[in-house]
Amino acid sequence: MAKARKEKVDTLADFNRILSVLKSKQYSPFYLLEGEEFYYIDQLIDFFDEQILDADQKDFNLMTLYGKDSEWSDVVNACSRFPMFADYTIVILREAVQMKNLDELIPYFKHPTSSTLLIIDYRGKDTNSKDKWAKALADNNAIIFKSQKLSEAEVPTWIQQYGGMQQLKIEREQAETLAAYLGNDLQKITNELDKVKINEPDLGTLSPELIEKYIGISRDYNFLDLPKVIFQNDTVKLSRMLTYFVANPKSAPLPPLVATFYTFADKIYRCYSVPNDFNNPDSKSLYYYREYAAKFNVETIHRFIVLLNDLALKTVGIGTGTKNDGEILKEMVAKLIMTLYPKGN
Repeated sequence: MAKARKEKVDTLADFNRILSVLKSKQYSPFYLLEGEEFYYIDQLIDFFDEQILDADQKDFNLMTLYGKDSEWSDVVNACSRFPMFADYTIVILREAVQMKNLDELIPYFKHPTSSTLLIIDYRGKDTNSKDKWAKALADNNAIIFKSQKLSEAEVPTWIQQYGGMQQLKIEREQAETLAAYLGNDLQKITNELDKVKINEPDLGTLSPELIEKYIGISRDYNFLDLPKVIFQNDTVKLSRMLTYFVANPKSAPLPPLVATFYTFADKIYRCYSVPNDFNNPDSKSLYYYREYAAKFNVETIHRFIVLLNDLALKTVGIGTGTKNDGEILKEMVAKLIMTLYPKGN
């Protein structure tokens, strides 16, 4: 049976909506935070942990339980307490995916203590129709937040949006560089951008020079340029880049490097099937790659992608023997060049 596709949600919009309501001091009795993107869940947990109760109220009115170490009865007992010298009792159930018998909480969900906020941190998984306890939450005014990971294609736009929220303009090219280098780990991305802002508090626009200075992505030796250099057969620049990457392995980690090659080759491959129509958005996005599609036939690009499949296995240690990443990279580049230019021209 085919696996059902996960329904796409606008995680950022949902997060901002929930945070806005929380800041207006409108609370619900239950919050279910689920999904594989931990960044937003951490942000909401921090709000409940830091922003609702005053510091002198937390000792008596803020409780954190852990699913692995707690029984369902511990949660009910904590939620049934009335606040002391505060308006609310806040109970945070972390690692809820590890708690057994969550269905036992259903009676409490139906009759909650009005002064208690229960936050269920269900990170790492999504609930489904078989989870009776989750349905009971939905039926009893719970706020349910689904935190989905961004696809690789969505990350550059998110980086630009985050920069905008920090009054930092990030051009598309710089956003794509950061996305390829940092991946879709939003916490890692925000840490790096926050580091730039801390060091350059009055900065208005993020430049390649500052990316190199604070994040470590070289402007002259950017692994994102490697596919273009190989397809253009620029042997002088390729030699310099390989020397730099081998001496500085962290500047060209193999997994994101392979992903960059896949993206580049895939766009060339699509040129063979998407008509060259500048009014077509799909075609417009391929404009830069059409010169390569005209230069190489589809069979060559297919062989190129087959080599990338082999390299992808080597990035996880399959078939590498005793070779280090630098040796794997040099061998890969040599094979890719030979595929594109078998006669050396």
